[in-house]
Amino acid sequence: MLFVCLYWYLQHNRERKFAVTVEHDSIEGLTLGKVEKLISRRFVVREIRLADSSNCIVHPDDDTVLHHGDHLLIQARPHEIEPIIAFLGQRDNTMK
Repeated sequence: MLFVCLYWYLQHNRERKFAVTVEHDSIEGLTLGKVEKLISRRFVVREIRLADSSNCIVHPDDDTVLHHGDHLLIQARPHEIEPIIAFLGQRDNTMK
């Protein structure tokens, strides 16, 4: 029984990577640190593909400024994914 509980916990709490395109105008110009405080969810932005350059990938920190159209590669727990997407914009299936 303990094994089943542990297996379920690991399957449902393991962090997942997903991509989001920033589409909400309220995010424009905010730093990643400010967005993390506003959203009140635990997540890590692993990289950003800038909206104005499909080839430029940034490894962000708290002072990185977000812009409409930026593509974010995010890592979070499964129950955090949908609220994060709703806050930032929409799921991006082009970035892995």
